[in-house]
Amino acid sequence: MADERVLHVVVTTSEGEVYSEAVDMVVVPGIDGELGILARHQPLVTLLVVGETRIRTLDDTWEYIATGIGYAQVLFDKVLVVVDHGELAGSIDVSRAEEAQRRARERMEELHDPGAQAETDYFRAEQALRRAANRLRVAGRSR
Repeated sequence: MADERVLHVVVTTSEGEVYSEAVDMVVVPGIDGELGILARHQPLVTLLVVGETRIRTLDDTWEYIATGIGYAQVLFDKVLVVVDHGELAGSIDVSRAEEAQRRARERMEELHDPGAQAETDYFRAEQALRRAANRLRVAGRSR
């Protein structure tokens, strides 16, 4: 169809490409809330937080990706999502994510005093907890 509006989405990390397809729509977790992007969107760059990236495919099904912090660049019919980590819902190792969540909670409890909360270790544990919880939430989408 000549008038069909198609959006090309690429999700990539430092380890390589996680997703690359022509799709109907993508929804990314922006710092001010979710941002839905369709073909012919105005160009923009936005920061992303740990969350769920949802992609509506051309056959009207949804793909779910657990994504970390990064940014999304939109250029009309192309979206580049660059994040520190990304995993498709169906490929998330749930037991590994649960173990990561448990370790992060333990680490945060060890560092629970007010002075420690300003330290880098507490921040890293908090981020690890957010990533693990997000991976578990997104993994639940594939069941």
